[in-house]
Amino acid sequence: MDKFGFKVLMFIITAIEIIISATLYFSVQIEALYIISVLLISACLGGHFAILSPVFNKVFGLEKGPEMYGLTGNFIGIASVSGPLMSNFILKEKKDFLIVFLIGGALCVVKFVVLIFFNENVKFKYKKSDDNLIENEKDKSDEKEPILTEGERISET
Repeated sequence: MDKFGFKVLMFIITAIEIIISATLYFSVQIEALYIISVLLISACLGGHFAILSPVFNKVFGLEKGPEMYGLTGNFIGIASVSGPLMSNFILKEKKDFLIVFLIGGALCVVKFVVLIFFNENVKFKYKKSDDNLIENEKDKSDEKEPILTEGERISET
């Protein structure tokens, strides 16, 4: 990733995913081509895991980066379970796998477009919790106006 950068590698991975999504329906006819397609998709998934971790740390910082990366892993798990269920729903209606692969390819095209506009050098700024802001405001107000005793207030006036 240091040599080519995040965007170049993600463009390559996404292009491979688009090509496989467009051809997987037809590659079932040839066993060797189907096996190669499945292996390439698995390699793309591994590429995502390898590339995203340092980018999450760069964009979200060392404090929130691992949390966001973990959240991504959770959504991958949800997608692994919900994907086949959604495919079954679509297949009950259309009885054709082509629509499933076209939806996958369309989502990869959307990812490709989002990637064009993505800038990894822009830091994500998150709002701290309100409790911390209130505590910080109290600390600042204490610094500006010292608390005076009753005797000190009388002597000032």
